[in-house]
Amino acid sequence: MVVSVTSKRLSSLGEGPHWDEKSKVLWHVDALSGDVCRLDVETQETDVVHLNGKVVSLVIPYASDPDKLVVTVDREIRQLSWKNQSCKLLQEVDLDKPDNNFNDGKCDKIGRLWAGTKAFEKIPTVIEPEQGTLYSLDSDLLLRKHVDKISISNGMVWNLGYTIMFYIDSFLRKIYAFDFDLVHGTLSNQRTLVDFNVVPAYQECGFPDGMTIDCEGKLWVACYDGGRIIRIDPETAQILRTVKFPVQKITSCCFGGPNYDELFVTSAWVGLSDDMRKDQPQAGAVFRVSELGVTGLPHERFAG
Repeated sequence: MVVSVTSKRLSSLGEGPHWDEKSKVLWHVDALSGDVCRLDVETQETDVVHLNGKVVSLVIPYASDPDKLVVTVDREIRQLSWKNQSCKLLQEVDLDKPDNNFNDGKCDKIGRLWAGTKAFEKIPTVIEPEQGTLYSLDSDLLLRKHVDKISISNGMVWNLGYTIMFYIDSFLRKIYAFDFDLVHGTLSNQRTLVDFNVVPAYQECGFPDGMTIDCEGKLWVACYDGGRIIRIDPETAQILRTVKFPVQKITSCCFGGPNYDELFVTSAWVGLSDDMRKDQPQAGAVFRVSELGVTGLPHERFAG
């Protein structure tokens, strides 16, 4: 296993990596800077489009048009044209909670977008609890609510058969599982897969953040304030493997590369003291983990 830096740019809060197999680039966001980032992992150069708003939390390409991206800005879901650097509003949520913002999100197998909200974090992990909601957006732009009273809506992924959705509330340090109906886009039977607060092996892992899955059906979870990615068996809830990084605030991950045998990992420097930043000069970089001996799966594109 080899861990290396693959970006010259350091993000204050890097999030939402999405490998684009067509263009061979890694999309991600610098959430608090309002930047959508397009990283060439070979040259390590990043192109950026800046959007107005406090928080830009996800970027996912459209299946129909490589120039179009679905992005979330504060409480809005927008369509971004990368070439023109212009946006079109698709939906706005949480109208009764103007300080809320979207956080992490993914598309399911048919291209339906899932994304959740939370209260704005003036200080990382310090937040008014239970203000968020998990939403889905269909290809016809129908918006639906699924789960409420979420504190920090975060990493989500589906099992290989698309019968279970795994979902994180970072504030509670819990990974949940739901029964999932792909055709109807519904969730049921919520239960806790892992509670980081009570299982001894997880107590030093910080806060569960972004998440992905490999071709063996095992979960890879970024540990914010834990400086690591952990591989979890969803059948037993046991940690199978730990990948450590030279930075504390690991935020999210996805598989990519020509064979999907590399793990791309985002990180952050926001919340670090000046001394901590000196000790962690690579904080905010995108990391590349190779020679893992396991492959991952593509993230789905938005079908809108």
